[in-house]
Amino acid sequence: MQKKYEELFQVQEEYMLPGGRSCIGCGGGILTRIAFKAVGPKTILSSGSCGTNTTGMFPIGAMSTFPVPVSILGACGAALAGAEMAVRVAGHEDANVLGIVGDGDCTDIGFKSVSGLFERRHKVIVIVQDNQGYAATGGQRSGTTPLKAWTRSTPEGKNRPPKYMPLIMMAHDAPYVATCSVAYPEDIYAKVKKATDKENQPAYIHCITPCPTNWKNHPSMSVEVARQAVTCGMWPLWEYERGTFRRTVVPEKLTPLEDYLKIQGRFAHVTEDDIEEMRAYIKDLNETIDRFAYAYTKGSKGERKLAGAV
Repeated sequence: MQKKYEELFQVQEEYMLPGGRSCIGCGGGILTRIAFKAVGPKTILSSGSCGTNTTGMFPIGAMSTFPVPVSILGACGAALAGAEMAVRVAGHEDANVLGIVGDGDCTDIGFKSVSGLFERRHKVIVIVQDNQGYAATGGQRSGTTPLKAWTRSTPEGKNRPPKYMPLIMMAHDAPYVATCSVAYPEDIYAKVKKATDKENQPAYIHCITPCPTNWKNHPSMSVEVARQAVTCGMWPLWEYERGTFRRTVVPEKLTPLEDYLKIQGRFAHVTEDDIEEMRAYIKDLNETIDRFAYAYTKGSKGERKLAGAV
């Protein structure tokens, strides 16, 4: 274990201090703590939506370690663009400008400002804390809410597959795009570290962060939920870096989708037909990822398919 996390453990400083307002078992705290270790102290952080709960409020929480201009809901891209221009004017081009934002804030309401942020090529890092719904406003569906998942606005289950933002950001010609899970901290650390390279910016990282309040999993099971999202094929882990595309975690054998569903109350209503529809989504998603891996590696690595693919 020590060897596996050796690089992460070398960072002794804790930039995320006590005082956050997150719910018990929130995956956002894990993501934020590891991301802070990767970016280091010379960072300006902009947070919004559930990110403000994770970082806390001045003078306690992470806001006492980084300058944190909090953006209004839907303006995360604009806030980051302004911060990046400000550090350039001040002569601090080497500083990291980091946004940890919710899925509703970034992928739905604030997408236009994020799209503009990437089109203008601002040197920033955008990390999506994806709890797959509008958790900060009561748990309504968002674009990234999974197929068949219960939310307070889809009590019979969402009838649409999720918006797959990482590939949308690749279509923006982003030099670095990656997916993460809070069950794999070393993978988060490595990817955020790569995103600090100015040649990889603007960088986009999308992380699954279980929300016990709305996913209805036991708070102690949040990491396990995030792990099974990967091992059942629902949340493939990969990265794209300036023309190279690769899977970063490939399960040796897929775990049953039913095991992932039964530890979350938001899927308690699903039928056998629903599960088959979800299996078809997983199959299509992973075939798409494999096609990207093949295309960008010209077959050298892309021929390796997801083990046990459905």
